Amino acid sequence: MDKVREHEIGLMGRLVDGLLRIPGLTVYGPNDIRNRGAVVSFTVQNWQPAYFGAALDQSFEIACRTGLHCAPDAARTIGAFPLGTIRLSLSYLNTAEQIDLTLHAVGRLAA
Repeated sequence: MDKVREHEIGLMGRLVDGLLRIPGLTVYGPNDIRNRGAVVSFTVQNWQPAYFGAALDQSFEIACRTGLHCAPDAARTIGAFPLGTIRLSLSYLNTAEQIDLTLHAVGRLAA
């Protein structure tokens, strides 16, 4: 389990660091990667989460979830209500290359 967690932390660090470098994105959650699960939620300026998620899927074949994620009060707390966020989930099976491709896709759409 320690090996799995360390791999996920490495991927999350790469993903969150990359997302934070893209102009117009707001990344939600703790700054310390070790205090996160293998999930990251974000919003993109001038995009509704549902449309951004559809564009990730249709243009880049990147799966994500969008919306309130069954937690409307959490969305209110972070200021993402009523549209919610875009959520990416990672697993032990994901690779650094997949993270880089995802960052490229998010950057292109956000621009």
